[in-house]
Amino acid sequence: MFLSAAIAHLLAVMSPGPDTAIIFQQSFAKGRNSGILTALGIGFGIFLHCLLAISGISILLYSTEEARFVIKILGASYLIFVGFQSLLLQDSSEPKTRTTIFTHPFLIGLITNILNIKAFLFTVSLFSFINLQPDSLMSWIYLFYFPVITAAWFSFVSYALTHDALGDIFDQYNPKIQFASSAFILALGLLIFLQTIYGIL
Repeated sequence: MFLSAAIAHLLAVMSPGPDTAIIFQQSFAKGRNSGILTALGIGFGIFLHCLLAISGISILLYSTEEARFVIKILGASYLIFVGFQSLLLQDSSEPKTRTTIFTHPFLIGLITNILNIKAFLFTVSLFSFINLQPDSLMSWIYLFYFPVITAAWFSFVSYALTHDALGDIFDQYNPKIQFASSAFILALGLLIFLQTIYGIL
């Protein structure tokens, strides 16, 4: 059971989504250290997802149509905000004058993951299937294994993206890559927003 869950988690983490996009955006815009801090924030977000799922709070929270709607809208709105803000920053000649609510990479990674509907649904579905007792040893193993692996994977992605061997290539296309990652975040947020509204209506 643990091996199957670990493989499913790794595949989910490696699949493209808001977390991957924010790692690209932070790594290219602010460098490796920011990318790794963002990865740690994402890992802590997974820890909170797992904690809520194991305790049953996530399942209870997601049991109503209204709660699902609010969660999806919040996640979509945050992605739209981050993507749009990043695009504005690239067009600005005075980036230091930009004001924002969240500037620390760890917080950006944490909030992105907390409001990541894919991460939320994965943990709810997985722990509903596993049906762990909150005080069991396996619960503690899952609770720490998933966040550590998640943070390690995204730290590796950030390290690879900023490695010296790829430096010249990425430096050459950095503006385009930053634009593409920011546009992807914005488009993903808009897609989730429209899908949520369409599904409710």
